[in-house]
Formats: sequence, C-alpha cells, structure tokens
Amino acid sequence: MSVHQGFRRQPVPPQVAQQHKAITIPAPTAGLTDSDNLAFMKPATAVVLDNWVPTLRGIKLRGGFIRHCDLHALDATVPPVPSPLRKPIISGFEYIDAASRRIFAAQADKLFDVTSATPILVKSGQASGNYVGSQMANASGDHMLVANEAGDYLLHFDGLTWTTFDASQLVTNPIVTPPPSCATGHNLSYVCKYRNRFFFIEGGTMNAWYLGIDSHQGQLNIIPLAGAAARGGKLLFIAVWSGDTGDGVDDKLVFMTNLGEAIVFTGSNPADPANWRQEGRFQIPLPMGMNAHINLGGDLLVATLDGIVPMSGAISKDAGQLDFAMITVGIRNMWRQEAMSKRFFPWSMKRWDEYGGMFVTWPGGSVGNRRCAVVNTATGAWCRFVGYDATCFMQLAGDLFFGTQDGIVMQADRTGYDDGKPYICTMVGGWGMFGQQAQTKTWSQARAQFAARPGEPFIPQISSCTDYTLNLPAAPSAGIDSGRADVWDQGLWDQMLWDAAALPSPTVRNTGWVSIGSTGFSHAPVVQVTMAQGAKPNVELIAIDGLYWAVGTNV
Repeated sequence: MSVHQGFRRQPVPPQVAQQHKAITIPAPTAGLTDSDNLAFMKPATAVVLDNWVPTLRGIKLRGGFIRHCDLHALDATVPPVPSPLRKPIISGFEYIDAASRRIFAAQADKLFDVTSATPILVKSGQASGNYVGSQMANASGDHMLVANEAGDYLLHFDGLTWTTFDASQLVTNPIVTPPPSCATGHNLSYVCKYRNRFFFIEGGTMNAWYLGIDSHQGQLNIIPLAGAAARGGKLLFIAVWSGDTGDGVDDKLVFMTNLGEAIVFTGSNPADPANWRQEGRFQIPLPMGMNAHINLGGDLLVATLDGIVPMSGAISKDAGQLDFAMITVGIRNMWRQEAMSKRFFPWSMKRWDEYGGMFVTWPGGSVGNRRCAVVNTATGAWCRFVGYDATCFMQLAGDLFFGTQDGIVMQADRTGYDDGKPYICTMVGGWGMFGQQAQTKTWSQARAQFAARPGEPFIPQISSCTDYTLNLPAAPSAGIDSGRADVWDQGLWDQMLWDAAALPSPTVRNTGWVSIGSTGFSHAPVVQVTMAQGAKPNVELIAIDGLYWAVGTNV
C-alpha cells in the first residue's frame, strides 16, 4: 500500500451527497401584494416593496427628495424642524395658462404661492386649508376659482391677481327662498368645471349650484339633490367622469356624497329638462376626502375606505362585489389598515405621467413611520415610498412636489438623499417553495442581477426570510458617495461642468455568489440597499439566482 493511498479523495456516498439545484427568481414586476395565499403566491410579486418601484422589466430604486420651500420662512418665530409649533400643509393645486405655471399650497389658515423657493402669501385668516381649484378659459382670459372645505368666500386668480369674491361677483337666484347659506357667495365648499360651466357645492347640504355657460361670476342657480340620494348625508365633491381621455359628449357629472353615494347626471344645461337628466345612483364605500379622486384612462377613480374604486366598476357591481373591481385589490389589507388609522385626514391622489405612476397620500404618522402609496399606471403594480411624509401633491412643468406635516414643500425624485438623510430600500419577494412543496430546503447561495451604470455606488445586501416569518437583517452600509452627476437638473449650478461627458448607459451587473444559509419549507428573497448619494440612483433589479438542496420532509 502506497504511503499516499490514505490521502486519496473518496467519493461521498450518493445518499448523503448534497444535490444542489439552481433557481432563478424574477424581480417582482407585479408589485406589492398582501391578498394572495402565502403558499401559492402569484409569480413576480412581493410581500414588502419599500422604496423600490415596479417597472416593465424589473424594480428600480426610487430617487430621494429635496427641500423646495418652507411655508414658515416668512415667520421668524417658528422653530426649525421638528416642532409641534409648525403647521402642516393640508392641500395643494396648480394653475396653468399659456404664459405661466404656478403651484399653491395651504395650511389651516393661510394659502401660499410656492412656485419659487420663497413662498408668497396669497390669503390669510381662512377657516380651512383643504382647497380645490378649477380653471376655465373664456373670452376675458383664464380664470381659476378656488374653494375650501369651510366655505370661505371663493378666491379668483387670473394669472396675475388674486381677488376674493363676494355678493358683487356671486349671488344666488332670488326666486330661491328662504335665502340659502350661499346667497352672497359664502359657504361654497367645492368647485368643478363641466362642459364650460362652473358647478359648486353648498357646504353641509345636498344642494349644488351652477353658473351660466362660459361664466366665472354672476347668478348661481340651484340643483337640489336631496331627493336623488337614498342615504342622506351631504355633498362632498363633484367630478367629471368621461368614457374617453378628453372632453366630449359622453362626459358625465358625478355628485358624490360623504356617505359614498354617486349621483350621475349628463347634459349641458341643468335648466333644460331636455338637456339634463339623471343617469343613475350608485353606492361605493366611504370616500377618503374631497380631493381623493382622479381621472385616469377615461375612468374616474375614487379613494375609499376599502380601496380605490373605478366608477366603471361601480355601475355593474354592488357594494359587496366591488372588492374585485378595485385597483387596490392586491393590497387590500394594507390599504384598509392605513385607511382605518388615517381616515380623519384629507387624502389626495396625483398622476405623474412623466414618472409613469400615480401617487396616493397616506397622510399622518409619526416621525420614522410616514409613507405614501405609488402604483405603476401601465402595469397596476403597487409599492410604498417610505419616508415620504406626503399630505398632498402638486405638479409643475413635469416635476412633482409634495407637502409635509412640517409645513415644507419637497420636490420628489431628486438626488439619492431624503432631504439630506439616507434612506433604506427593502424588497422581500413572494414566498416560494422552489417547486418542492412540503419539503424542507436549505438555500445556500444567491446572487442578484442589476441593470446599473458602471460606478454606481450602491451596495446591495441579499438574504432571505423563511416559513412566512419576516425577520429582516440590519440594513447595509451606503456606498461611497461620488457626488452629484454632471448632468442637467442634477448637478449644482456653477460647480458642475457644462461639457462633461454623458453618463454611461446601464449595464448588467451581478453581485457574485453570496452565502444565504437559511433552512425552511418556504423562502422569500430579500434585497436591501441604503441610499446616500448626491446623484439620483439608476439601478434596476432584474432577477435573483439561487442554489439550494432539499433536506427532506419533516413529519
């Protein structure tokens, strides 16, 4: 026997050899879900998707936000953030004409022009900061009428000057007796333009009012709606519901009550029975506020206590069946939890077409526990933006802004910091059994594939959760910040180079194989990234590869 024979490698017996198998898990392009059976989740879904945005081919890291302006900048006695003395921003709206674009934000008693970094006081001494604006152009120019929930006198803006309307501009029809609460233009709590007319709500009642065609002032005429509603309550908002994406003969006017009754009319002249008729009355769950609705893809979407209801679904399903028609059906439990805890805050929604998403405020929450919901309007995939203390949204020239509880207007999708602070992006994919139900598996190694620019300073951390228990490790450290990129709208003025080369296109990068070492019958991949960089991240997760072996079946 050779002296080396004892050192020869012997084959492992087949019955104890590790039989590694490979699996590829696609990025959760279907977005966040909490309504699937955990044992049979749909492909490409996630149980946690915080600060990752679903795209058509993967999920990408969201950008941070920067401070645009502070509504307390004009008051030297108010302390810096955080402080209970600071007033939250409650609502926001826009004005657009051929010459200018402006955005406005409101606190409980003041309205500001926040187009520039220095806020301009528009109106003070108001009884509510929950505003809505509606704009119409006629022969005399562009006119925006602005109402608030308390029914303060309407404000008018023509692109240059603000005025406060009173009985000299608005007065009710004298044949209406006794004189209503809005007889002198006071107590009009909502305004909406429909077929070249302004329509209004008399606060606290079931009465709607309207002006003459192409008129922004004059005599108001009544539309009594108490008899059209079955549940009572009061009118909450008015919205246009269209069968297409523009103004047309198929447009309908929806009067929504605070109890969720939608009274639908069509026609262009409420004074002419031949040209004005009620088309239906439909019941939906309780709406979340007078600005909690939006027009999208030819439909009217309303945020309610149970989810976002499309009006096209409300006409064919009763209240018990509406769950399946809601665009939030995949996050129903999460939505319901947020709505029940924050139902007394005014909610709002905003499309951001340049981003490809729709944003929904989940207002309220303590420091460190604030977020909003975002959906990809092309795919219907949801995610959460954690750290977004959004109370309302405004859009200006393709950019999105949001108000906060600290009275600050932030600009979204800028840099890789949240107002100068790092933020954590967390993805927990859907639970899976790797095609071997009831067997215990050990996930030994994994690697993630990303589309990212060369030199992008992100450091991903890959791990897993097992057996339907979310147990996340501590977040990883941030990469070394290389500063803002020398590109338009990211670089700092007078510091970055005009002739800098364009940033390279994203390329496929992978992390290499890393150890996972988790054992269980069901696994969920986890990818965490800490963002802290001057340039907006350009990173998209494509897929996660894994190596595992079956341990056996526990009995």
